[in-house]
Order: sequence, then structure tokens, then C-alpha cells
Amino acid sequence: MATAPNRSESPRWQRHHAVRVVAGAARDAAELAELLDMLGLTAAEGRQPPVTVHDEQMPAPRHASPVERDLATTLLADVTDAIR
Repeated sequence: MATAPNRSESPRWQRHHAVRVVAGAARDAAELAELLDMLGLTAAEGRQPPVTVHDEQMPAPRHASPVERDLATTLLADVTDAIR
């Protein structure tokens, strides 16, 4: 029997979360727009969480570990350097 997909793993939730993470790391609106374009994301995907299905609760926020934050910072710096 198939189970309902976990929303925290759905592509729409992943894209929403990715836009929010990139927005938090971008230095300004121009950099954010450029990074989102490079990643194939849109600002609209980060504005509102995807519509809930069957009144499911939104996934609990998860804070990045220090290793994940370091990796994100390094990747953002590499991408920023590459586009300059």
C-alpha cells in the first residue's frame, strides 16, 4: 500500500526552502535575483509555502548544523566569485 508523500520531501517544499535559504545568504536584491536565476528558482517560490494538502501541518523548521552552514557559505562564496 502506497503512503502519502512526506511534504518535507516534496520538490515544492524543497524549492520553497531553498529560496528562503538563498535569500538569507544574499547580500542584496541584485545578488539574490542572480543566484535564484542560476539555480532555476523564482522569488515567488519563497514567498508563500506551498498550499497544504488535507490540512497537514507544515514541516517543523530545521536549523542547519555548523557543517551545513559552513558548506553553504563556501558554496555561496564560490558561486559569487564565479559570476564576477
